[in-house]
This record gives sequence, structure tokens and C-alpha cells, in this order.
Amino acid sequence: MKTDDLTVNGVRIGSGETNEEQGLRTIDLPSGARAEVRKGYGRDLMRAQRAAAGGDASAVVFALIAEVVRVNGHKIVYEDVLEMDLADVMALQAEVIDENFDRPPQRASQVSSNPDSQSGN
Repeated sequence: MKTDDLTVNGVRIGSGETNEEQGLRTIDLPSGARAEVRKGYGRDLMRAQRAAAGGDASAVVFALIAEVVRVNGHKIVYEDVLEMDLADVMALQAEVIDENFDRPPQRASQVSSNPDSQSGN
């Protein structure tokens, strides 16, 4: 097996690919820390759901951040996200959600045809 074929958590190890080719984005957090956010995969969401075990949707997002983000070159865990400054968490949440979840196109508002919703009766 070549080192180019080895992956850890979906990230290729020993590859000559650039960050963009690996799906990594680097962002500067409000605290001054530098974060690398990699492309997420289904296995990342599964791990996040397990880590949040019974938690609400926000807990899953925090755990997903921990799965796909490195801060200042170091892997982080769920508890690290809980202890981060709120501005950093919000920046990471926006970065992870925007990259990994497509938003459906917004539909134009439609006038309700329900007679119960009309006023004046």
C-alpha cells in the first residue's frame, strides 16, 4: 500500500494534493486562531450523532464541527467546541453548515386559498 492510499477520517495522508484539492478550507477565527475545515462525509455525521447521543440538533452540529475541523493544526473534540469563544463557534458553525448542507431553493410566497384564512367573515 502506498502512503498516498492511506486515509484517516476521510483525509488522505501523504498525498501531494493541495488543501483545495483535499477539500480543506482555512479560515481565521475571531479569536485569532486558524481553523482548517475539511469536506464532511456521511461517516462524519454518523460519528457526530453518536457523540451527541440523545442530544438535540445543536449538539450534533457541535460534534460535527469537532469531526471536520482542526484548530491551529490540532484535532479538536466535542468538549473543545463547548469551551470555545462564542464568536469562534458561530464562525465554525456557519462554515461547516454552509459547506455540507445544500439549502433548498426558496419558493415564492403563495396566496392562501383556504377560505378560513380570509378575514371579513
